[in-house]
Amino acid sequence: MINFFTSGGGSGQIRGVQMAEKIGFNAMLNPGVIDEKDICIFIKDKPTGDIPPHTYIDVVEDSRGLRWVKKHPEVGIIASSKMILDHIITVTKGRKDIVLIPQHHCNFDRWTRSRRELKVAGIIGNKGTYQGDLSKLRTELESNGIQLITLIKKKFKDREEVVEFYKKIDVQIVYREDLNLRNPLKLINALSFGVPTIAYPEPSFVMEELPFMPVKKLDDIVVAINMLKFPAVYRNIAEMGLKAAENYHIDVISKLYTQLK
Repeated sequence: MINFFTSGGGSGQIRGVQMAEKIGFNAMLNPGVIDEKDICIFIKDKPTGDIPPHTYIDVVEDSRGLRWVKKHPEVGIIASSKMILDHIITVTKGRKDIVLIPQHHCNFDRWTRSRRELKVAGIIGNKGTYQGDLSKLRTELESNGIQLITLIKKKFKDREEVVEFYKKIDVQIVYREDLNLRNPLKLINALSFGVPTIAYPEPSFVMEELPFMPVKKLDDIVVAINMLKFPAVYRNIAEMGLKAAENYHIDVISKLYTQLK
């Protein structure tokens, strides 16, 4: 049995609830009783009492969980991206047993964009997803025939809310220059719909070697938009993205959990 322990939040929903539902009868969420042979995965959390023998801490990007697990070498560690994996190896002074299990994207049904025109750009996430003047960007895009829609909030209602947003857009915009620990889920979500992303080249995107259009200045976003108006450019990025995103489908990622010991 694989037990997922989570106190909630977006990571708990994706890494706990959705994964437990996918694995099915061989998985449980926050069980009250566990068997000593069970695999126990604590998502951005830690055991409050005795540590079960087959315990993993899925630190995601949580520094508190990482500080705790550093003091418990008997506990396994799960990293959700290559960026986070490298960071954990450094702070744990070279642990070699860290398990990489990427986050799966939201597009379970593999819905793909079929529109031929680039008309709608989108920004989804918290207020730090776009670190620039949003009203100025909207005006510049509108002058180039592009509508900008946003879904900016701390917590999303459910997976379907995210899916419906991606179905409406033709290109995603992400611009955040900080170097915080992250996984590339935002990029992977868009790619899974055949939607290219224009983004500052943050490490979590680059290290996964995923296709996107990098911009190092806010003023270059409209330039990149105009590049994507060429059908061949758009099609090339979209096709590469769909192929790459398949590696992050829940059907693929769920199998990695069943290999834990």
